[in-house]
Amino acid sequence: MDKLYELFKKSSGISTDTRAIKPGQIFFALKGDNFNGNLYAQKALDAGASYAVIDEAGAAKDSKSILVEDVLERLQKLANHHRKDLNIPILGITGSNGKTTTKELLKAALSTQLKTFVTPGNFNNHIGVPLSLLQIDDSCEVAAIELGDNHQGEIDFLCRIAEPTFGYITNLGKDHIEGFGSYENNVLSKKELFDYLESMDALCFVNDYDPELRKMGEELKVKKLMSEFCTETGLKLTGQDPFLNFEVQGKNYRSKLIGAYNLENIQAALFICYHLNVDLAKAAIAIADYSPNNNRSEFKLTEKGNRVFLDAYNANPSSMALAIDSFLTTEKASESVMILGDMLELGDLSSDEHHEMVEKVETQGFEHIFLVGAEFSKSTTRTAKTFKNYSELNAQLSKLDLRERSILIKGSRGIRLENCLEEL
Repeated sequence: MDKLYELFKKSSGISTDTRAIKPGQIFFALKGDNFNGNLYAQKALDAGASYAVIDEAGAAKDSKSILVEDVLERLQKLANHHRKDLNIPILGITGSNGKTTTKELLKAALSTQLKTFVTPGNFNNHIGVPLSLLQIDDSCEVAAIELGDNHQGEIDFLCRIAEPTFGYITNLGKDHIEGFGSYENNVLSKKELFDYLESMDALCFVNDYDPELRKMGEELKVKKLMSEFCTETGLKLTGQDPFLNFEVQGKNYRSKLIGAYNLENIQAALFICYHLNVDLAKAAIAIADYSPNNNRSEFKLTEKGNRVFLDAYNANPSSMALAIDSFLTTEKASESVMILGDMLELGDLSSDEHHEMVEKVETQGFEHIFLVGAEFSKSTTRTAKTFKNYSELNAQLSKLDLRERSILIKGSRGIRLENCLEEL
């Protein structure tokens, strides 16, 4: 490992994709259900890779190929070796909803004083976390690593690679139930972050506004409570127009985030900054300047005068219910349109959860309710209309010519509801 680490430090980085490889990078020939990186090792070397790490003898004839027993395992061990070499604090972030927004708000706020690295995109699994860690250079002063999970044991495993020095769980909800089997197992999975930190006598940042996390926090030895921070600094929501307005230390700020549920993400970013001795006024300005993208908590005013609330990157029963409730705090139901897409990865609970969501929206008095996806299409509806995919919905929207309406678009990424925007 020491020899490989030496080669890594001299390289221009790591690549697992020959289509995007840059000269001087080390290519790791990862395998998956539908691909085998060993087949592209020679191509990587021909494209300028400094070395190719393979686990199939003869995959590359070049003398710069490195044969190991398991490429993925070697990548993970290299990442952990690099993490140990980095003398910086690392925050581990997990939770059911809001991980990415919290991470991006933290990046904006921490960067006002510290050289900051955060997980790029959704690189939060057993491959993404190692690749993220290996992007951290010696100039970095603090990092935030997102820890995703869809089965028990995953967060504990990722913690042993990333070795976070403190951690934050955004909230607990009904995400990835298909992999966990139950909400209770999901809670235990997220708790693995705090369990790891407890074993290291490391600090846990606790969102005690979440009832389940409040109970979890009572058992922790080394902790900081978000409610105490908010009380001490006067951090609170002061309005929605539809963007969130918040106050901290007596000053008011207008963010570019929609949805009351994002208040906790703002609180979390400032909470963590405070304990890292980052100036809160500078952090708050940076948070207010942050603009969401990638179909997360975006507000769009269209040429037809429609007010579109777009949150179509991810969805589960918890986040969808919060999105609907938050939408109704600023918008009039009778002049509003609901466009909801399937909530994926719910396993045996999928049918019941989609049925409950239909019941919820049909009691609110919305002008139109459009439900998209195979699961919603199975539901019995009274006023809602169902569509198998976004193309079918677009055909319907083109006939309605909706104008000057408030529209919520919420669904899992796989439903691709952002493709409805041009009809609105």
